[in-house]
Amino acid sequence: MTLLEAAKIRISRRAYIPVFIDADKKAALQKIIDGICERSGLNIKLMENGEECFSLFKSYGMFSGVKSYFALAGKANDPLMHEKVGYYGEELVLEATRLGLGTCWVAGSYDKASTAFELGEGEALSCVISVGEIKETENFKEKFIAGIIKTKRKTAAEMSKNYDCAPDWFKNGMECVTNAPSAKNVQPIVFEYTPDGVVTENTGTWTSNRIDHGIAQYHFELGSGRKITDYD
Repeated sequence: MTLLEAAKIRISRRAYIPVFIDADKKAALQKIIDGICERSGLNIKLMENGEECFSLFKSYGMFSGVKSYFALAGKANDPLMHEKVGYYGEELVLEATRLGLGTCWVAGSYDKASTAFELGEGEALSCVISVGEIKETENFKEKFIAGIIKTKRKTAAEMSKNYDCAPDWFKNGMECVTNAPSAKNVQPIVFEYTPDGVVTENTGTWTSNRIDHGIAQYHFELGSGRKITDYD
């Protein structure tokens, strides 16, 4: 499975089989994390105290069986820290999808005080991503949420400016963007095709929208085959 194929099939999973990730998959994830941290300058860790962070009370009953998650942090004084977290975190999500694992971006419905994540000097925690073994089919709650999200998703044209006159590579990128996860399914990122390149605009105001921005940019690059960021 390629990353592009993973982007097409990935869905947010909130119900997990309550077991730790097996050793081989864990080793593969750690290798991916090490490479991303080296390229990005972020601090990403695979954590295994999920029961504490995703308790019934703290997760508002939205998550079950969480054993593991990724904690993503960066330099607090970096103005693009949250965008980088979205960009590189989505790469990690799709790599986990290739390994047959389920994931879900989580900005608020977890216990930050229970993460046991040690921040480096001057660092701030941006968000976490639940990860773990899942059943082949979604449970009723996941299907219900997915159904609501599907009816609210924007089209590629709705998230674009100058879409009709754009070349195929731009449209391919936008098709991949429509599959990108977004906090509360707001999809606040707008892509504009210009003769000089691609311009992105974030129309949202929440911190999580900045993470959405990086996620959407990663999806665009994956689908279009064109580099539009300089996070590396």
